[in-house]
Parts: sequence; structure tokens; C-alpha cells
Amino acid sequence: MYRRLRTDSTTNYSPLPELSTQSLSPAENKGTNMGKIILSPIQETPEEMLPYEANMVLNYTKSRQSDVPDQTAFDKIYRFNPEYLSHFGKIAFHLKSIGKWKRKEWCRFLRGLMPITIWLPQYTWRSSFLFDVLGGLMVSVMSVPQSLAYGMLVGVPANYGLITGIIGPFVYALFGTSKHASPGSFAIVSLMVGAVVETFGEPTDPINPDLIRNDEFCCRENKTKVSEVEAIAIASSVTLLAGLFQILLGLMNAGLLAVWLSDQLVQGLISGAAVHVLTSQLKSMTGISNVPPTSEPFQHIQFYVCFFSQIKNAEIPAVIISVICVKLLLISAYIIDPWMCKKIPVKFPMELVLVIGMTLTVHFTRGTSYEFPVHTVGEVEGGMPSLRAPETKHLFGMIGSAISIAIISFVIHISLCKLIAKKQQYVVSSNQEWYALGLMHSTSSFFGCFAGGSSLGRTMMQVKCGTKSQLSTIISSCVLVLFVMGASGTIQHLPKPVLASIVVVAMKDLYIQIFTCSALRYKNFVDYLIFAATFISVIVLNVNFGLIIGVVFELLTVVLRSQWADSTLLGRIRGTNHFRRLGLYETTYDIPGIKVFRFDSPLYFANSELFVGRIHEACGLNPLIVRGEIAEADKKRKAAQKKKEKEDAENPQPKETKLEVTTHQAKVLDEKQPEPDPDPSIKFETTQLTHIIIDCSAILYVDLMGKDVLIEVFNDYKTIDISVLFANTQERVRQIFDTTNFFDEVPQNRVYVNVADAVDQAELEQRRKNDAKYVMMKAAPKPTVAPPVAKSVGQKSAPLGDNTLVKTQSSASLVTGVEFSPRENTAREGTIQKKLKPPTKVPSKSNIFWDDDLDKTQ
Repeated sequence: MYRRLRTDSTTNYSPLPELSTQSLSPAENKGTNMGKIILSPIQETPEEMLPYEANMVLNYTKSRQSDVPDQTAFDKIYRFNPEYLSHFGKIAFHLKSIGKWKRKEWCRFLRGLMPITIWLPQYTWRSSFLFDVLGGLMVSVMSVPQSLAYGMLVGVPANYGLITGIIGPFVYALFGTSKHASPGSFAIVSLMVGAVVETFGEPTDPINPDLIRNDEFCCRENKTKVSEVEAIAIASSVTLLAGLFQILLGLMNAGLLAVWLSDQLVQGLISGAAVHVLTSQLKSMTGISNVPPTSEPFQHIQFYVCFFSQIKNAEIPAVIISVICVKLLLISAYIIDPWMCKKIPVKFPMELVLVIGMTLTVHFTRGTSYEFPVHTVGEVEGGMPSLRAPETKHLFGMIGSAISIAIISFVIHISLCKLIAKKQQYVVSSNQEWYALGLMHSTSSFFGCFAGGSSLGRTMMQVKCGTKSQLSTIISSCVLVLFVMGASGTIQHLPKPVLASIVVVAMKDLYIQIFTCSALRYKNFVDYLIFAATFISVIVLNVNFGLIIGVVFELLTVVLRSQWADSTLLGRIRGTNHFRRLGLYETTYDIPGIKVFRFDSPLYFANSELFVGRIHEACGLNPLIVRGEIAEADKKRKAAQKKKEKEDAENPQPKETKLEVTTHQAKVLDEKQPEPDPDPSIKFETTQLTHIIIDCSAILYVDLMGKDVLIEVFNDYKTIDISVLFANTQERVRQIFDTTNFFDEVPQNRVYVNVADAVDQAELEQRRKNDAKYVMMKAAPKPTVAPPVAKSVGQKSAPLGDNTLVKTQSSASLVTGVEFSPRENTAREGTIQKKLKPPTKVPSKSNIFWDDDLDKTQ
């Protein structure tokens, strides 16, 4: 670091001439007036350093004499085109640009829609293929038990979970931009699809009305199981609808939709959904069947009341299998996997081991004394299903659920993809991910698949294996195809408690997140409220209502925080054109007569009143109060004047003698006894507020009420002779000004490009006003008066001659207190025997009235 030292003999350092970035005039060359400076190491002693005050200009002024170019002049000079600010203008601009595309641009555009055409020709087979094969194999091993479990969660045959892990990931590998994402069946989305199946599915056996119990909490299944064919049709229909919505949102450039869903909202949403997943799997883990579903609002409490009332009916074999599976899965996750990751970049396939081991155990113990009487998956059809179109029977009723599924699937997927892409240093396109997920769901729905998303466990497995491209996802799909074609029939003896345990343990990080997020209240209480509101809404109601309530509550907090936005007064840093918050920098100072105000929020209906109050508070003047005080003072003055006139009418005074002074006589007096002229070197110091500059750099949006508030502020301060200027207005804000009546009320020359230009204009107007006052003072005539001839009412007045010498009279009052003796009667001869006191001020009128009751002197 270096500091500046003075090397010449001058006492003041003059900084380099400063130019406004928008100035239209050339810089002034001040040549030899600049002080010489050198750079000295910071280790120099303080005595050798130039004091800070000597380096700065204490009274920073500019010698500008012409008006500063306003925003309108600047736009005209630099050819500002506002057409492209409107939505139609943007569309026209893009269409115009597309019309100029050549073959190269069109090929790049089409290849961007299908990213595999970009990365596959550049793929390095020698260095990357083995890593992708290893990752694909490990993901397929994890996908088999998880897909079976998630298929059971939806309510479709278990093998359709495997098919969902084949068709969808293969399509995503063609259109997706993430190298490590592992799409397929996912617990949260599977739960939402299962809720749709329960809502719109027709039961295979209608409920017998005679068996309906009238308990307060009816501990029975409200619906019998939906048929497999009906469940597949409903799941594929809602999946198709969700995919179409995702494609539509991609066309609408809704890639930034995830920004509106904060991390706390997403955490609350998936944590609440994890609780729903746990609740839905308790039936399979314990064997308790007479419990209601949890897909409808307010059914969670009813479920747990019924569950704990039926706990004595739990199946012991199912509980034992569930406890064993959960313990082994936790041991694998927290003990075996960390140890193995130090040796090789893979995790131990405990899920697959449990599936194979428990299937063989149940199969070989069936029909013996060691048989486990538990529910199993049952017979599973082998092979790939035929292509068929989804049913359109309940499409309109599924629209709300399909939108929720589309958004939740995308938000969880894009959050995970961006997290991994940031660590691996590559880019993921949000809009392309909309297309990829939409095409994945739309295509897979024709094979009876259900909606899914990216699984955290499978994705992190790809990262640990060091996969290099989407080829690992294609390899995983191929391995699952082999399993479905040849080995799907071997899982018919797989116990359902095993699959339920796999689903529950897969959500372990989300259960831990419920307790860790409670620490948010010490970091940011508003974010904690967003998490808590979303989490409770999901549990009490369901995922769809929880998403809506969470978004509304989050936006409400944004509105409330912007409604109480920050505002400040800015000051100029000495010797610069930089303006910063007063008080934060020691070198900032307030410009005399000018207040620079900044409001750090969009200006709209919710904070318009706050804006007016803040600017009144910052400037220390409320125009309404000032006008009220002026009106009250004027009212009191008129009342006092009427009272005085009434008193004068009741007590008449002696008639006054009127003395008229001609212009020639005043001129004679001025020539004989002239007063000293004002000192031209005198500088006017502005002590009252003359200008308010509103820095609009932080006002990114203005609605109609905000526009009206700006006009109101301008007109209110105009009534008390204070000018309001606007600076740093955004293009969007200026577009609103142009399309409304803003410039009908506010002249366009009151809007400037930046704060520095607005301050220059304000200082220029101050100097012009002060110069005008000085000229008026110098050119104003000095009215004079002559002493009276008559001393009483009985005496006659004698007109003054041209040669009469007169004295100037004070303007302290209109009634002059000059006294004359009765012997001084030589006024006609042009002499005055008595000297009057020297005047203190020039009177405002040339006609002076003398009172006959003045005290007399000798």
C-alpha cells in the first residue's frame, strides 16, 4: 500500500478535474495549477505524510455555467430506444434477431435442444467410459429395491416402478444437461401420485354400508384397494399432464421459477412430505390395515389416533422384519459406507442384499414351521409393457395435482442439479431442464409409468463413482431392462416390510432436517417462520395445499419486508463525485441547501405512504405543515390588522402631514451623501433547503400509486419553493413515466442521469438565484425623504424646492421618528439647522408620513 505525500511548497492540493460520466462538454485543462504528488510506502513516519484535510477540497464547487443535460437530452443524444422494453418489443427484437440467423446459428439452436448431440461427439471414451460404466452399475443396483418400493407407494404393481426407472432416465439422458442427476422414481413425487390414485381410483369392492362404524374416528380403510389396471391408468394420466405443464413452463421461460421457492420453503415442503411417506409406510411395516389414508386434509391426526388404538393388532413377523431391515440399513449408512468410501468410491449395496436375502428366506421357509406370515409383492409380470395412450377420464380434475407435481418435481431436481454442477464446475440450463423433465414424463406416461424426479442417494452415488456424462444413466437403464426381462419373476416372495423399510430409511436425512432447521430461529426468524408454516401446512393438510400456503406466506414476508424498506440521506465524499450514506464515511458531508434521498425498495401501493413519511422525516420539512403554518400566520396577521383598523376608527388620531419626495430630490441626496455599495466579493451561503434530489437507483419498479406519490411529493414541495429532482431512474421506471401522466406534472428537465449531474444542476440554480438577488440589491433605488415644514395641524405645509437638501430615512418602520424644533423654519431657504441620525436601512416606499405628536427637541 502507498500513501500520497506533498513534494511542492503549496499548502493546498487541488485534485484532478472531475468529469461527469454523462458530461457533454470537454474537460478543462488546468495545467500548472495541479500540485505535484508522489507515492510513498506506508511505513513512512506520520510527520512526512500530507494531512488528509490538505489533500481534499473543503469547499467542493464546480465552475459550470450551463445547464446540466437532463435524462431526456441524454436519451436523445445517445439514441435511446424504448421499444425493446415492452413485451411485444422484446418479441419483435428476438424475431428480428432470429430472422438474421444463418445455418450455423440454426444448427447450434437445434443441437441445444438435444444436448446429447453436443457432448457425445466430444466424449473421451478412453478416460471416461470406465467411470460411467461403474456409476451406471451402482445406480442400477440401488434402483432395483427403491423402484419396487416406490411402485408400491404409488399403488401400482411393483414392476412398474422398475419400468419408470428405465424409460424416464433414458429420455432424460438425451435432453438433460446434468451429468450426474439420476432421475427416476422418487419418494415425495410418488407419494403425490399415490394420493391422486386414491382420490380418483374406483374401488374393486364397494364398501358395505352395514359395516360402517359410527365411531368418532372411524378406524377402517375408507376405500378398498384400487385395481391395478385403474391405478396404472390414473398414474400415467397425471404423469402425462405434469409433463405437458413442464414443457409449457419451459416455453414460457420459467426457469427462474425456482427462485421464488426459497431453500427454507423447499426444506419445509419435502420434510413434511417425508412425514407423509413415513405415515404411509407404517401400515406395511406393522401389518395394521384398519387405518384411514392420509391423502386428504386433516387425516393425519385421524390416522395416528386409529394407528395407536390398533397397535395391539400389529403383525409380529412384519415388525421383526422391519426392525431388522431398518437397523441394517442404518448400520450400512453410518458405519459401513464411510469405511468403504475410504477404500473404493462406492457404497455397500445393503438394499440389494436385504431384498435378495429376505426373498430367499421367505421363499424357503414357506410351508415349514419357520414360515414368516407376511404380505409379499406377489406375482409380477415380466417384460416391457406395450405402448398405450393414457386415459383422459379425469384430466380436468387432475389439473391442480398435476401442476403441483410438475413444480415439486422440477424444484427438487434443479436444486440438486445446480448443487452438484457448482461442485463439479459445469453449467446446468434451467429452461432445458424443464424440457427434459417434461419430455421424460410425457414419453414415459405412454408406457404406464408414473412421475418421478432425481433421487439424492442415486445422484450422490454417481458423484462418488466419478461419472463423466449422462452415459452412466443410459447404462443404468440398460441394466434395469435386463432385470425386467429376465429376473422380475423372482421377486414375488419379496416381503413388503422390506420395501417399506427401504423407503423410510431413504428419507433419514429429511427427518434429521426437521430438527436441525429449528436452529434457523437464531439465525433468521423470518426464514424459520417460512419453514415452519410450510412444514405444518403439509402435515395438517397435504403437499398440494402446503405448497400453496408456503408460497403465499413467503411472498407475504417479502411484501412486509419491502413495505418497511430502508431509506437514507446521501452525502458527497470530499473531493469526489461519489455519494454515500451520511454517517458511514467520515469524509461525507451534507451539501448546503440540497438533500439527496435514497429509497431502497420498489415503490408500490404497500409502501407509498412510507416513502412520503420517510422523505418528510429525512428532509425535516412537511409541506402540508408548512403551508398550514403560513396560512395560520396570515390569518392572525389579517385579524390583527382588522383589530387595529377598528381601534383607529374608535380613537381617531390628529391628521398627518404628507410629505412627497420627488425622484430628483432623491437623486440629489444620493449624490451628496451616497451609501457604500455591497461588496462584490461577498459570497452567499445557502442556509435553507432549496433542492431535494431523489436517487431512484434502488427503485426497480413503480406502480401507478408509486407514480402518483412521486408527483405528489414534487407538487407539495413546489408550493413551498423547494425543487425536487430525480436521478438514476431505471429504464423500466422511465417507461412507466412515459406511458402515464408523470411528465404532464413533472417537467422532463427535472430527471437526470445520475446524482452528480442533479447536484451540479441544483448548485447552478442556487448560484443563479443568489446572483439575481445581488443584482436586485445593487440596482434597487434608495428612496429618501425631506424633513417636514409644518410642525402642527394649524401650520401650512410648504412644498420643497428643487434645491432642498434631504436626508435618507430609515426603513426600520414606516413611521419616522425624526424631531424638529419650532425655530427651524428655514426649510424654504434650503438649509437644515439640525442633523438627523444616520439611516440604518432603505425604506420600501417613497411616501413617508410624519406624525404631529412626535416629541420635540431644542
